[in-house]
Amino acid sequence: MRRPARTAALGLALASLLAAPAAAAPLSMAEAMRLAVQRNLTAKLARSEDEAARARTLEAASQLLPMVAGSLSQQRVFRVNLAAEGLSGGGFATMLGPFDVFDARFRLAMSVLDLHSWLRLSAARRSARAAALQEDLAGEQVAGAAALAYIEALRAREAIRSAQAGVDLASELLALARERLTAGTAMGLDVARARTREAEESLRLLDARTAATDADLRLKRIAGLPLGEPLELTDMLVVSSTAVPPLDATLADAQSGRLELRISQDRLQAAGLLVKAARADRLPRLLATADAGLSGNQPDSGARTTGSIGAALSLPLFDGGLAARTSEARAADQEARSRYDDLLLAVEEDARRAEDRLSEAAQRVGATRLASQLAREELKLARGRFAAGVGDNLELVNAQTELARADDQLAAALAQFETARVNRALAVGRMRDFKFQETP
Repeated sequence: MRRPARTAALGLALASLLAAPAAAAPLSMAEAMRLAVQRNLTAKLARSEDEAARARTLEAASQLLPMVAGSLSQQRVFRVNLAAEGLSGGGFATMLGPFDVFDARFRLAMSVLDLHSWLRLSAARRSARAAALQEDLAGEQVAGAAALAYIEALRAREAIRSAQAGVDLASELLALARERLTAGTAMGLDVARARTREAEESLRLLDARTAATDADLRLKRIAGLPLGEPLELTDMLVVSSTAVPPLDATLADAQSGRLELRISQDRLQAAGLLVKAARADRLPRLLATADAGLSGNQPDSGARTTGSIGAALSLPLFDGGLAARTSEARAADQEARSRYDDLLLAVEEDARRAEDRLSEAAQRVGATRLASQLAREELKLARGRFAAGVGDNLELVNAQTELARADDQLAAALAQFETARVNRALAVGRMRDFKFQETP
């Protein structure tokens, strides 16, 4: 009987463990950004493109590297007609064979002068550097998306906290209204108003929980976390400072920090090199060759060391596609230059807009903090008047409504300010260095 009892106890313990809810995984904003850069699809695709660009650089370099090839052959020639090669007369036999031919050889070919290939290699290197920066840019953008999703999740949790506080307060005021009704100092209308307010706050709490679920799903999707895993966000939506950097500093940081500008510069340089490479197609090319090996009838009898060394010069005289390739390269160069000029304006626009949004968000934080404080004072006064029997609870219900709205606006303002900080970091290319504000 002991063994079945022990087995049943173990089964109950295992069932209780399986039924227990999973522990929430702690997650900071910095960790969410790190996981997003590591696991997000956009960052993975950028890393693949970087590897492909490096491979194209190696392919371009292969045109300038020495090429070594080996060959080994053994043939049995049955009959050869020398007269077919123009060798006849003089008393020599015109038909030879059968005989064996053996040859084992290494051949070397190396470009000595090829400006076209050198320029294409330089262009490929610029493109590879742009692809590497593109990977860093993808990391910046993904980290920014993770930070924004984290702030939204914090805002949703703050909305839940505010709504729960509203439900608790509505329950307390409903109890107060019922006490006043029992004491004969309030009317049934006061109780009805309090019950209506409690129902509204309960609905507000339900909406807040739904929004928090959606925000968590988005954050986990960006960070590459299991969608069914609960989260515990370790940072708090508390703005310790609303200082705004000067506009000149923001513009200077954007000009020096935006990876898009560096990528565009590399692509512009690559396009210019390809134009020069297309023009260099008209220049001569010099190729050095050499070979060494054994030749004879059989590898083990009569084979002797043979070899040669030489050079070949080629000069294009007519190429119908040369003008077309040059025109195509010029068009690509002009396109890259136009994109770079437009990007300069776009970067300045992003920096100015980010600065303006950050300044506006800082002012909104101050205004909503004051409004929240005043709403709490108004609620305190209205509650005291109702408890003293001065009037009905209409003022109290209105004060509750104003407090709920003020709390929501404050949470939105705090989230908007942090969002503006993230957008500024993206606008100046400093997203990897972004840090969430610590609680004072």
